[in-house]
Amino acid sequence: MFIRHIITVLLSAGSLLVGSPPAKAEKQIVWTGWFSDSQCARSRAAAGTIGATNPDCAKTCLQKGIEPAFISEQANAVYGVKGYPSLVDDLGYHLEVTGTVDDDTKTVIVAKVRRLHYEGAACSRSNHHSTNIQSPYEKKR
Repeated sequence: MFIRHIITVLLSAGSLLVGSPPAKAEKQIVWTGWFSDSQCARSRAAAGTIGATNPDCAKTCLQKGIEPAFISEQANAVYGVKGYPSLVDDLGYHLEVTGTVDDDTKTVIVAKVRRLHYEGAACSRSNHHSTNIQSPYEKKR
């Protein structure tokens, strides 16, 4: 009887040590940045550029099946995007994204997006930023 109790205790302790890993804590974020395709965003980030990509190019790549990405200013990194089917509509905008991040898979699960301002194609920006330029994609008021 005593031996059976010891074996039960040892098996219980062993299962705690070998058992499943603890669940990851979800990290809630509110980041600013841009949506893009992962191919372009990651290549630019590898070259040290964290910023907007060309929205027309990103749209074409996304239509070809390249995975969507979010370029985060706070994390200074590129994350995959889950849970946001309207991503293409927000290409070219500087955004505030609220959601959950998984740092292990470098993925953001989007809960909410707020447009801050339109930036357009990186190659078409002049060196003089003007607040009076309206995007051809924005509706006239």
